[in-house]
Amino acid sequence: MAALRILVTGSTGFLGGFVVDAVRQAGHVPLTTARSGGDVAVDLAAKGMVAAVTEALQPDVVLHLAAMSRLAECDADPAAAARVNTVLAEECARRFGARLLFASTDLVFDGRSAPYAESATPSPLSVYGASKAEGEERVRRHGSRVVRLPLLFGPDAHGRGATAQLRRGFARQSRMALYTNEYRTPLHAADAARALVAAVADPDGPTVFHLPGPERVSRWQLGQRFCAVQGLSMAAIEPVECQDPLRPRDVSLLGELRASRSLDEMLLDC
Repeated sequence: MAALRILVTGSTGFLGGFVVDAVRQAGHVPLTTARSGGDVAVDLAAKGMVAAVTEALQPDVVLHLAAMSRLAECDADPAAAARVNTVLAEECARRFGARLLFASTDLVFDGRSAPYAESATPSPLSVYGASKAEGEERVRRHGSRVVRLPLLFGPDAHGRGATAQLRRGFARQSRMALYTNEYRTPLHAADAARALVAAVADPDGPTVFHLPGPERVSRWQLGQRFCAVQGLSMAAIEPVECQDPLRPRDVSLLGELRASRSLDEMLLDC
């Protein structure tokens, strides 16, 4: 396959760094945008910016990772969440069609009917989940594709991601409360990135697909496994029940794509 020019939006986000590395490792050319940093530092949601960036960078395909993803921030400003997670996604899809892969989330589901197959109908609880679910619907109208991602973890220099948060807690020597009743199918961001690059390079791939991690676990179980493989004391973590009605209890995913590493192998690589 000839090298592709792959535009990665949101390239300075947690997943973005892993994706840019995976693009290079696959022999393609990464083109990057973010609100600060990247080849082009730009607010893509601003009027005319998608057209300007497209003209400047001339990508072959697009991995659309740019998002407003913090649940509390989305709750505080639903209009901004819609502008970034829905309207911007549709504008990119209108321009690129099947050449765009839109990164969505397991939080488009309400957690009452897990595990969720790729054909499951979204039923979000949060503003964030609703904005991404609407983004999914709109990009599909323009022939673009959707990938739903689970909870991601991995080593990040900026302290982002599930395992990085655990390491910060150990460094502070403070006890961390982890939910016993919130289940996900967590995946190492490097594994997700490799799968995303392979998928975006194949515009004839499935319209909607999932990238589940190898196991369904709670946040508490994930913390226990992380401590075990890293040789860390479990005294630093404590189990608690989530009481937030806007956080779904089980959004574990099913998907045709299978993780190539075990959960313990991924956690060791953190």
